Amino acid sequence: MTTESEEKNGSQQRDSTPWRLPSDIWHPTVRRAWLEAAERAWSEGYAETFERRRLQRIVLKLLYWRGIEASPDVNARVFATTDLDRLRILRGRAFEVTDPADLFTPEQPE
Repeated sequence: MTTESEEKNGSQQRDSTPWRLPSDIWHPTVRRAWLEAAERAWSEGYAETFERRRLQRIVLKLLYWRGIEASPDVNARVFATTDLDRLRILRGRAFEVTDPADLFTPEQPE
């Protein structure tokens, strides 16, 4: 327990962790359920889902920044693509194509 004099002197240590539980979670049972749900969400591919959605948005933003309007069909196909390697290929093509439909043309061997 901290005393009043310690708080005035500023010797009180702050918790610097970015992962803080919401303030309304105080009961041990609720706290445990919340922590288990958070762990499950992370272990079920949170990081991969985040990366997939980031790449999908980047592909469409690159087209937008280049002044190329993508049709709703192209938007749907980009968001339907879930393979990270394929999305990285689409990202590279988004720098070069003049027609958004060309994002999905297969590679031609030279």
